[in-house]
Amino acid sequence: MIKSLEDLVVKIGYDPKDVKVSEEIIKKKNLDIAALRKQLKLLAIEDPLTKEIEKNEAQKADMLKLIIEKNIRIRQMEVEMEKMIKEKEESQNIAIVPLDAILIS
Repeated sequence: MIKSLEDLVVKIGYDPKDVKVSEEIIKKKNLDIAALRKQLKLLAIEDPLTKEIEKNEAQKADMLKLIIEKNIRIRQMEVEMEKMIKEKEESQNIAIVPLDAILIS
């Protein structure tokens, strides 16, 4: 690693014997590496497109939940209506008696 560092310093045009120059180069490279690592660690939420996609997914989930709730409510209403229809039919069957069947004396 030391040899590769010396080769790097020579390629850049500095004297490998000068320690301060080597330290400065290393600091610059470390800053570059730190910046690259920071870019890699960016959260996906920070990307505007990802935020938009997340927002759309949340809206879809909310709409799906609303649809499911409405379907449940519609089924409940259908059951209630069927009960009411049966009750009405039963009450009509009991109440309707033909006049011919009643004997008047």
